[in-house]
Amino acid sequence: MNDPEDQAWLKEMINSLLENMATRVENLERLMQTKDPKDLQSELHQIKGVAANFGLAALSEVVIKAESLAKAGEIDSSITEGKKIASVWDSTKQELEKKFST
Repeated sequence: MNDPEDQAWLKEMINSLLENMATRVENLERLMQTKDPKDLQSELHQIKGVAANFGLAALSEVVIKAESLAKAGEIDSSITEGKKIASVWDSTKQELEKKFST
């Protein structure tokens, strides 16, 4: 990735990820309070897609578990698992910021 265009593209993608996930985590926090099963499952699904697209294994793992619980109707367990997402994301975000100096 020595090509300046590739570096600029990657930095833009990482910045987009950071903005998108900030919104997603805020939405998730709100939805965990309202406990709306459909909306909670939908938001978890969106986060799962973002994590998968960027290859964020630790985030994917916790989101997959929370989404599976929500799909099974185990909303309280899904929320318990979902509460881990912000922390995992924060660690991931710090690592990305270190690597890509965003």
